[in-house]
Amino acid sequence: MEQKIGVKPKARGAKSEAQPQDNDAPKPVGELSFEQAMAELERVVAALESNDAPLADSLAAYQRGAALMRHAQAILSHVEAEIEVVEAGQSATLSRAELIAQIKD
Repeated sequence: MEQKIGVKPKARGAKSEAQPQDNDAPKPVGELSFEQAMAELERVVAALESNDAPLADSLAAYQRGAALMRHAQAILSHVEAEIEVVEAGQSATLSRAELIAQIKD
């Protein structure tokens, strides 16, 4: 029997579990919180380390993992920019682009 590596994030609550979901379609990476992305990335890594999946599924899982890693890093970069703004005593209500522009100045 072939094992698929595709992993989905945990449901957010009872309402999410009651809604029908496509079992083969994980939530888009861009919609995940940092914590959700890291949890799914850990599951992807564990699945890849088990070496139980066919090569094509492993490649798809690796690609998903890379996307999860980029997404989590982008979130961290945004938070770091916000921290720098707060430490500089500026308002944290600026957009990400404005925050980065001020930090680079």
